Amino acid sequence: MKVVFQIFFVLSLLSRVFAQSIPDEWLTYYEQSGFKETPRYAETMEFYRRLENASPWIRVINFGKSSEGRDLVLVVASKDKAFTPNKAKKTEKAILLVQNGIHAGEIDGKDACLMLLRDIAITKTKSNLLDHVILLVIPIYNVDGHERFGPYNRINQNGPEEMGWRVTGQNLNLNRDYMKADAPETQAWLKMFNEWLPDFFIDAHVTNGADYQHIVTFGIERYMNIAEPVRSWVNDKYVPMILSLKTNGVPLAPYVSLRDRLDPLKGLQSGVAPPRLSTPYVALHNRPALLIETHMMKDYKSRVEGTYQTIIATLELMNKEYKSLRRATDEADEQTINGVDKPLPIRFQTVDVPNRTFHYLGFTQTNEPSDISGDTWIKYTKEPFEADIPHYDSVVVSKTIEPPVAYIIPSQWQEVINRLKLHGVKVDRLKNQIELEVEMYRFSNVKWQQNPYEGRHPVTYNVEKLNEKRTFPAGTAVVRLNQRAARVAIYALEPEAPDAFIAWGFFDAVFEQKEYTEDYVMEPMAREMLTKDSTLKKEFESKLQADTTFAKSPFARLNFFYQRSPWWDKNVNLYPVARLMNDVKIETIRKD
Repeated sequence: MKVVFQIFFVLSLLSRVFAQSIPDEWLTYYEQSGFKETPRYAETMEFYRRLENASPWIRVINFGKSSEGRDLVLVVASKDKAFTPNKAKKTEKAILLVQNGIHAGEIDGKDACLMLLRDIAITKTKSNLLDHVILLVIPIYNVDGHERFGPYNRINQNGPEEMGWRVTGQNLNLNRDYMKADAPETQAWLKMFNEWLPDFFIDAHVTNGADYQHIVTFGIERYMNIAEPVRSWVNDKYVPMILSLKTNGVPLAPYVSLRDRLDPLKGLQSGVAPPRLSTPYVALHNRPALLIETHMMKDYKSRVEGTYQTIIATLELMNKEYKSLRRATDEADEQTINGVDKPLPIRFQTVDVPNRTFHYLGFTQTNEPSDISGDTWIKYTKEPFEADIPHYDSVVVSKTIEPPVAYIIPSQWQEVINRLKLHGVKVDRLKNQIELEVEMYRFSNVKWQQNPYEGRHPVTYNVEKLNEKRTFPAGTAVVRLNQRAARVAIYALEPEAPDAFIAWGFFDAVFEQKEYTEDYVMEPMAREMLTKDSTLKKEFESKLQADTTFAKSPFARLNFFYQRSPWWDKNVNLYPVARLMNDVKIETIRKD
C-alpha cells in the first residue's frame, strides 16, 4: 500500500510540474474549461494568431473562403521558417498535414492540435517533433458548420458541451466531396494540397457505431488502392507502430466496423472505401493517409488526449523515418509517372474469410425486440469483456481497367477540365486538328437515383467499349497519364471507377435524346424496316412480349425503330471522353 501511495504521489507531482510549465495565458480554452468545452471559430483563430506573434516557428495562412465567407486557415509549424511549399521542399524534411473538423461536431483534433502547437512553439516540450518534420494543421476545415454551434448537434457523442454541425452552409458533407469537388471549401483544399503535397495526411474524426472499451480507432490506406512503395512503408513501418499504442492503458483498435452489430464476436471488417472520402482520395496521390476515429461515448478529455497522443506518435515515427517515408513517396511518384499498373485495379472487395484475429475489448450487450422501432434493441451493460475475434481485412480486386496512354476530352466539357486541374492533373491542348484511332464507351440501362445525394442525383449504367476513328480539333484537351496525378485522372474519367465524374452527373446531357420523329413519318418507315429485316422483326416482337412498359408506350415502340434508322443521333449515350491506347505522336501545348 505504501508503494502504491508513493507511485501515486510521484505521478501527481509530475502532473503538477507539467501543468506549471504552461503559462496561464497559454492554456487553451479547452484546458481552462476543465476539458469540457471547445472554442468557437474566432477564439480558435485568435489563439493561433497569438502563437504566430509569439513564435518564429509558426505562420498562419489563409488558403480560401467558405461558402459563407469565412477564412479557411492553414497553420504551418517549421523550425526552418519554411512557410511556403517551395521552401518546405528544399528542407528535405517530411511534411505532415493534420486536418480537423471536416465534420465540425467531431472536433477532438482541433483541441489536440491547439495544445500540440503550443507545446511545440511555446513551452517547447515537444519541439523535437519539428526536427525532421514540417507540420501543417487545418484547425477547422468545415468552418461554417463549426459555427452552427450548439449542445444538440451530435446525439451519440459525449461532449464537448457544445459543438459544430456535420455539414457546410450549403448542406454538403465535405467528406463526400473530394472527387466531385463541388464545395468552395473542397476546391480551395485541393489547390492547397497540391501546392504542399504533404508526405503524410491525418484526418481526425469521432466515430459512431457500437459501444466498446477502445478510446481511439483508426483506419489507414494500405491496400492496392495506393502505390506499392507507399503501401509497403505503411505496412512495414506505420501499422506495427500504431497497433502498439495505448490510450489510458487501452490499446488502439482498427476502425470498428462490425460484421454483425448484434454479435461482435462475429468479427470486424476492413476494406477500401471510395475516393469521395479524404483518406482513400489522398491515397490516389501516393501519400499515406490516416483516419483517426475516437469513440463517441468516451468523455471529451479522453478523446482529445487520444487524438493528441496518436498525432505525436505519428510525428515521432516520421522524425525517425523521414528519409524512408520521403523515399517511398518519391518512388511512388516516379513509378506513376513512368506508368501505372497494367491492368490497374479500380474496385475492390473484402474477402469473406478472416485474415487474422484481433483482441477486442468490448462491453457485453443484450438484444431485445423493440415495440418502438419494431427492430432489435441493443442494450450495453458496461460490463467489459475481452475476446480474440476474427478480422476480415483481406482485400481482392473486383474490377480492373487497361489504362490508356491519354484521355482526350472535347473542349466544350470545360467544367470537367477545370475540375481535373483542381485535382493537380496536368491538361494539355491539341496544337492542330488530328484524326486518331481511339476507344470509346457507350452506355445503356441508364438510371438516376431518385433522391439527391450530396446535391446531385448519381447515375448508374452499363458500359460497352468500342473502337472508332475520330477527328479532334485544335484545342481539344489531352490528359496524358505519364504524370504524378495519373491515378486521380483515371478515377475521375473511367466510368466504372467509384466516384467517376460521369456517375456524379457531370456528363448527364449525353444521355438526352434531342431529336425526335413524328408518328406519321415513323409508322410507314417502321413497317418497311420490319419487311426488310427479319432479325429486327424478331427483336421487336420479343421486346413486346418481355417488356410490358415498352409494349404500352406508343412513343417507345416508334422510338425503337427511330434508334435503328440512319437518322438516329449516334452521340446519344456515347461517352465524349476518348481513350488513346497507342503512343502516337501528337503535338500539344499547355496554356496554364
